[in-house]
Amino acid sequence: MNMRTALIEAFVAGDSQVAASFIATDATFNSPVRSYRGVDRIEPLWAAIDGILTEIRLVGLLDGSGETAGFFEGQIGGEAIDGVLRVKGGEDSPADDVTLMLRPYGPMKAAIAEMGRRLNS
Repeated sequence: MNMRTALIEAFVAGDSQVAASFIATDATFNSPVRSYRGVDRIEPLWAAIDGILTEIRLVGLLDGSGETAGFFEGQIGGEAIDGVLRVKGGEDSPADDVTLMLRPYGPMKAAIAEMGRRLNS
């Protein structure tokens, strides 16, 4: 298993600390709201996601040269969601770019509001 796949599996499992250990210190995380740079800013965001995205299960994985995309299903507030976590980087080196995409908009909007509440408290 390469580091990109390990990151996706840790993220889907809700283990933000392990997931963050697979990103470069100056990595970029592109969330549905904005982009963040640096592991010190990314890891707390991923920790805040824990419990917002629930019942997550990986349903597909595409692995290419320099990038891997993990497709997952889960719930936000009891509503079904689909998501993609796209990870760019070398196979044996920390990821330098991670993008999270979620749909549909309604549950994603609720997740954004809850993230804001958690990060501002």
